[in-house]
Amino acid sequence: MPTIYTERNYLMVGYALPDDHYVATFIHREGGRYLLTTQPIDRMPSALRWAMEMADYMAAPIELLPIKSEDELLRQIVVAIGFEGLHSDKDPAMQREGRDILAKLGIAL
Repeated sequence: MPTIYTERNYLMVGYALPDDHYVATFIHREGGRYLLTTQPIDRMPSALRWAMEMADYMAAPIELLPIKSEDELLRQIVVAIGFEGLHSDKDPAMQREGRDILAKLGIAL
């Protein structure tokens, strides 16, 4: 993934392919990455401009990730939130539901 360095930070930009429909903007922080926004793929140039302007104000790197489908977008969101429903201090029934959702999305734990 290409990396663009700014004065204090950097951003990573995925290559957009013809069958991509969305661009997701993530910020990387301790413990994972967090979704900032999603937009239609035709907004990729403006998303990149925004990321370049904001990178030095952010506490962590920014990632722009082109995504093909709503299913893949949901999968990326689930991965980005760090599997919050699966921590051991949560209700076991909630953990099972979370694991079922991830299994249906094809995410192996």
